[in-house]
Amino acid sequence: MSNPSPISLRCVPAPFVEQASENVLTLNKPDGSTGITVEVSRWPFMALGQPTTLHACGQTSDGSPIMLRIADAEPLTQQEFEEGWRRTIAWDDLQDLKHNSQLMLIFQLALNNAGCDCPLLFPPISLKVRVPFEDLTTFSDAEEAPWNGWTKGPAAIDPGDLVVAKDEDIYVLNNRTYTNASAGIILEKNFANLEAGTRYEFGLQVRRTNTSSSVPSLSLAAGTQTVTEAKDFPAMTWESLEGTFTADSSQCTLAIISHTASGSGNDYAIKRICVRSV
Repeated sequence: MSNPSPISLRCVPAPFVEQASENVLTLNKPDGSTGITVEVSRWPFMALGQPTTLHACGQTSDGSPIMLRIADAEPLTQQEFEEGWRRTIAWDDLQDLKHNSQLMLIFQLALNNAGCDCPLLFPPISLKVRVPFEDLTTFSDAEEAPWNGWTKGPAAIDPGDLVVAKDEDIYVLNNRTYTNASAGIILEKNFANLEAGTRYEFGLQVRRTNTSSSVPSLSLAAGTQTVTEAKDFPAMTWESLEGTFTADSSQCTLAIISHTASGSGNDYAIKRICVRSV
């Protein structure tokens, strides 16, 4: 039997993820970078051929446990020996992780080149998962209220006011303002899944649809918070109306508000409404 070889475990590095900030990993959409990079810097007893293993353990959106086997007893290469060890986890593999859950990254290797075949577990790292919130509303042919949860407000209760219609190659929501009671909330939606203390962007794209008489003027609100001041839309080109607010609870009613009462002119179209965390 060979004599045991003493190995110092001081300075054994924990995995590091550059894309995580203060141990919080925000899940980006797959159309950005390819994924997250898990790095392990050089350790004191590195040796070529050491079998290296990396597992990622977490929780899916429905609460089920999940384990991703990123590397399984892969021998340490010459390049890894010189530069440090790294593997990439694709964003696609992370998209179903549960918001505010923990993603544990566990790296280990077998010390078979140092007189011991048992695996050595490096200090694991636990990342808090943040899933960006996005609620996007677009419109389709013959679609009637509610539109993705957006309901008619008291300033758009006439059946002829809010109608989905085709605008070139897309469908939009037209407000044809049939009455002189067109000032006030035209659309509102109650959100029950916001996160208190989180900042959100609330915006839409809008354009005037005629040039006669009164000019449309719109603003946005989140509960009692003013998200934007009233903005006029005198031109028949698409413009953005957007601002931010901080949720003070999980529930909040967002509203699109008209500041022009007239039913003469004052016609406009909305092609998208978006609420997202920032």
